[in-house]
Amino acid sequence: MSDSIANKIEDGFVGTVKGVISTIPAASILVSAYEEMQSGIYKRRMDEWKEAVEERLCKLENDVINSLPNNDIFATVLLISAQLALKTNKEKAKLLANAVSNSATTALSEERVIILLNSIEKYTIPHLRLLRFLLNPKEYNPKDSYMGGSTMTIYYDYYPNTDKSLDRIVIRDLYADGFIDTDSLNAMVSSSGMVEKHTTSLGDDMIEFFGIEKM
Repeated sequence: MSDSIANKIEDGFVGTVKGVISTIPAASILVSAYEEMQSGIYKRRMDEWKEAVEERLCKLENDVINSLPNNDIFATVLLISAQLALKTNKEKAKLLANAVSNSATTALSEERVIILLNSIEKYTIPHLRLLRFLLNPKEYNPKDSYMGGSTMTIYYDYYPNTDKSLDRIVIRDLYADGFIDTDSLNAMVSSSGMVEKHTTSLGDDMIEFFGIEKM
């Protein structure tokens, strides 16, 4: 990705934000905070995202790199992920950088890719961590130490500091959006049922496209 492309994306986003900020009284705390953010958090996030994308693109084959200017899906992901990277934390920004790189060779349709991008914008790290867990719960329980329980029993043992009060929302979101095949993860099942895969094909695509690893 050339600096000119990255800078044009950055300039376009800044212009949009400035248009909103300009309607606020000059003495506003928000204006001062935004001005500070441009040289602080905002600049750091953009620089980190561009560096992460560049690092991943450099690993692609030359013929793939040469085809990028004519790749519509790559252009879509690049533009959307650049804006999302400025609004999220470093961990999710890395996933967005993975998506930019993977979009260069993906076989997914543009419509499916946009759905994935819209979803990662609203999902929190607990959403993504649980989704990755449900791809293969057995990976989190290598000793087969359970006689029975729920799938979430394994999850809570592996992540003891999980905020359980949020899990009903997290599970509901993933199920409603079609990323997992059940919303009954707390139901008592057999030991084999506890480690069953619960991600759908869309969930599998989410994990692969963003390169979501075991967290």
